[in-house]
Amino acid sequence: MNQHALERLADLTKAQDLAAVLLSNPFNVTWLTGYAPPIQTGPSPFEGGPALLWLRGERSVLLTSDMESGPAHLSGIEVQDYVAYTIDAPIAGSHNQAEALRLLLGPEKALTGKVGVEWAYLPAPFVEILMDALPGASMVTLDGWIDPLRAVKSSDEIELLRASLRLCDSAQREVRRLLHAGISEIELWGGLKAHLEGLASSRLPVLADLVAGGRTAEIGGLPGDYHLQDGDPVIADIVPRLAGYWGDNAGTHFVGQPSDALARIYRQVRMALQRGVEAVRPGLRACDLDEMLRSAIREQGYPVYPHHSGHGIGTSYHEEPRIVPYNTVTLEPGMVVALEPGIYLPETGGVRLEDVVLVTQDGCELLTAHLIE
Repeated sequence: MNQHALERLADLTKAQDLAAVLLSNPFNVTWLTGYAPPIQTGPSPFEGGPALLWLRGERSVLLTSDMESGPAHLSGIEVQDYVAYTIDAPIAGSHNQAEALRLLLGPEKALTGKVGVEWAYLPAPFVEILMDALPGASMVTLDGWIDPLRAVKSSDEIELLRASLRLCDSAQREVRRLLHAGISEIELWGGLKAHLEGLASSRLPVLADLVAGGRTAEIGGLPGDYHLQDGDPVIADIVPRLAGYWGDNAGTHFVGQPSDALARIYRQVRMALQRGVEAVRPGLRACDLDEMLRSAIREQGYPVYPHHSGHGIGTSYHEEPRIVPYNTVTLEPGMVVALEPGIYLPETGGVRLEDVVLVTQDGCELLTAHLIE
């Protein structure tokens, strides 16, 4: 269990006068327990729904399938599981998880007071079970309340992020090594994915924008069958999850020598990113950092990118603080933020560069090194 996370959650439950909490948001469950559900193959046909976390007083129980009870136990938390895959009965993961939730809440029937619930990820059939099992309690919506608590990282979380970001830096080196005219985007992706899993010695969930040539003007996308040509730009935005924590960085590489126009926009994006990194400090509002990055592009006469200027990373690959125009959240020491300005020109191609920084007491520490190697 993450003691830092438990303390922050305890402050919230005390402030809201909650007698108990039921969490279903997988990012929050991972943050609190360290258990990260496997996502390499998408939703399981055997499991009923996301792992649920029940907290009351000193007791914390993770409700998950028997297929995942082994990894879940490694987090050190109490685990209650249910039958997922079996050859002795029809597949009934949803029913089995619902009955396991009923069993878990059975001893709590006399509970009164407020129970905080994350409804957004909770399967609909579980709502009735919750109401029946806790007739004397009143339900309070917790959706959106816990997410901001994850923004400031503990020292242990920062070390986990450093490990994920080392994978990202290695990924950019591997892209440069594999890059040549004639290779397809999907072949490049295959070599890159194998490289990362070799480094991690395990399967890895990895998200990626990996596009080349004219597709770079479209901001991003999944790798396809396009074969790289001399002079092409290649945007590689690599996002792996290691031990439950996501890394993220982006590089733009060139097959041979870029055109003068591409070289110019690369320099402008690099300058904008450097300006943003140098500006990061506690007390700076996210919206002001966003405007600083956008204005660095606008001042040079280029169209301003339509996406965020940056975002936090942690148990989710996009979390607070979001570096976007509306967000007045102020940066605090311990926040880990990715910054990613870009320029995208339909007749030329696109460039995006991304670094990750840790907000410190008086500025920031650069956590990615791929642009200075």
